[in-house]
Amino acid sequence: MSDKESNNEIQIISERLQTVATLEYNNTQQQQGKSARKNNNSVDIKTISDNATITTTENIFVRNVPELNLPEKILLVIDTVKEQQCTPFKLGTGATYSPLFMIKRVVENFVCAKSTIQPGVHQYALMSLEAMDTCWLCDYTSNIKTVFNYLEGIEENTLDEEQKTYDLGNLFETIHGRIAIPSKHQPAFVSRVILIYGRSSSVPKFYTRQKYLENLTENPYFFLDVLFVHEPPGDDDICEKVYAEIAALDTMGFSYIFEVGRNAAKIHDNMAKLLAHPLQRPLQKDASYTYTPLDVKHS
Repeated sequence: MSDKESNNEIQIISERLQTVATLEYNNTQQQQGKSARKNNNSVDIKTISDNATITTTENIFVRNVPELNLPEKILLVIDTVKEQQCTPFKLGTGATYSPLFMIKRVVENFVCAKSTIQPGVHQYALMSLEAMDTCWLCDYTSNIKTVFNYLEGIEENTLDEEQKTYDLGNLFETIHGRIAIPSKHQPAFVSRVILIYGRSSSVPKFYTRQKYLENLTENPYFFLDVLFVHEPPGDDDICEKVYAEIAALDTMGFSYIFEVGRNAAKIHDNMAKLLAHPLQRPLQKDASYTYTPLDVKHS
């Protein structure tokens, strides 16, 4: 199968999912209204801070902030590590691509779709998660061509020896030092980190410096989303343990966390679900991604 045919298949997937993503964006706003009405009917709600409440019966945090369409400053953190036993993505044409190649494509589609919805409004920064370190690649910019240039320059890292764990402390210390921090009282923007983690045999944990994540999550205008891109589950990996630790990063219940194996359509689909504005989307457990067209009555 030629490269041209393979690229055409990726393009078809991308265009279809960008269309669906726009519909899903509108749908999540409708769901947000339903979720807000539901929360208003909750009983015995206590204020625990200026910006959050918690129901004592269900132990659910609720952000007490306006659902404004503030500009977003989005930091995309891309795991560059290629594990020793790496399974590629395989398309219907038979063409195969490395996980990093596919991650680059979905990030590119995400930035393009987000910028199409609101041209010039949002800004994007890039950071790579390497074998032993992190690297800040691109400062915040609304110029998507600049983002794409840095994105294409990202290369794979190979571990010299198998690492069973990864200390998240270094990552979040770097994020804390470079990320754009919105005001808690009169914010001009929302800050969001989208972490794309791709290690199936290395459990992400905090051994040090967890305080940096805690400081970030105290801000009601900060959000952390994660896409876990993993190997097909098997005896040689620990995907469930990795996912459990990733899920534990959602300490406030406002993150969107997705996982995907080597499925090209699903990785595009899950990345598209992150397009919705974090102040206007429902909790992940309340989100619905089915599209039902309105009935058209003919006169």
